[in-house]
Amino acid sequence: MGALVSTVVNVVIALSVAGGLFVVLNLATNRTSQRWDDRLRPWLFIGPALVFLMIGLVVPAVRTVFLSFRGGDRGDDGFTAEHWTGLLGNDSVLSFDRAGDILTSRLFLVGVALVVVGIVAGRRTAGEGGGGRIRGIDLGNPVSGVALSVAVLAVLMAVFSTLRGVIWNNLWWVVVVAGLGTGFGLALAVLADRSRRETIAKTLIFMPMAISLVGAAVIWQFVYDTRGAGQAEGLLNIIWPGDQIDFLRGTSSTGSIAPWNNFFIMVIMIWIQVGFAMVVISAAIKGVPSELGEAARVDGANEVQVFWRVTLPQITSTILVVVTTLTITVLKVFDLVKATTGGAADTDVLANRVYDTLQDGNFTTSSTYAVMILVLVLPIMYLNVRRNRDEVRR
Repeated sequence: MGALVSTVVNVVIALSVAGGLFVVLNLATNRTSQRWDDRLRPWLFIGPALVFLMIGLVVPAVRTVFLSFRGGDRGDDGFTAEHWTGLLGNDSVLSFDRAGDILTSRLFLVGVALVVVGIVAGRRTAGEGGGGRIRGIDLGNPVSGVALSVAVLAVLMAVFSTLRGVIWNNLWWVVVVAGLGTGFGLALAVLADRSRRETIAKTLIFMPMAISLVGAAVIWQFVYDTRGAGQAEGLLNIIWPGDQIDFLRGTSSTGSIAPWNNFFIMVIMIWIQVGFAMVVISAAIKGVPSELGEAARVDGANEVQVFWRVTLPQITSTILVVVTTLTITVLKVFDLVKATTGGAADTDVLANRVYDTLQDGNFTTSSTYAVMILVLVLPIMYLNVRRNRDEVRR
């Protein structure tokens, strides 16, 4: 009880000091010239927010980077890069041993075949006009656009499912969840908008977003479970015609399905995030001026052509926002993996390594894994900020 009272008192004191400081600074700016008042007043309002950002975000981030270059478990043995060289040279973190198997992967061959289909279909309509032409390929053609998109997804999945290591696992999560989540969200947004019970349909699709990742893991455990002592058989194994498969652990009576057990965990995240993608993209579709579609129909375009050549180009920026949001979310994934496999069976991710090493008291290694996540997130944040800045300038 005493600790609670002390916390409340400290919060009240902090708020009182902040409020008093704001009043004093506000009075001070009122007595300055108009020119200085215009310069200082914006900083007066955003100053407290910047202070909290510095204390809660910038300072911890800088300290984490600092610790990742310190020696010893607690960062008390001077500066060194041994944690970085040791982890990046560790096959469980980053391995290129199976890089040669990528070219023989079925997914890679499927991706190459789809690239050919996309190029041929795109070149056939490249001279007909319309947007989205790259090197003589009409990406506004539905066959070309879908084929090339699926081809990129298949090739990347072939790469990241072949190369093993925690970093490759994280990147595989990004490709599958961000790619399929956005694709399914786009498809569901189009279908839900055409439904007579649009509100009910969107509510049901969005409902998984209200479930915690740990709760979702428990729900899907009933889908993936194998028959065991005191354990009910999961829905997927009931439907599956062959032997029992542990879809999460990647084992079966006929052999291992690893690393594809990662994919079955990703399905849970897609199930959760597709509602978010659908709602955001649906709002963007509704914002497209109806006059554009009507003009295209007057010119003889069918519904598919209206969508691919009119609607889709108008919502490209929104789709990029969804992709970047899902990418950042997935790069930090932790609780879903922890609740399903705990990182075992070749399903470990960077955030899980951060937690495990921190539990062992190894602050420097934990900081190194955390900085790896930051390094992966920063380029995406930079591209997103740059894109937003370009849109504002337009």
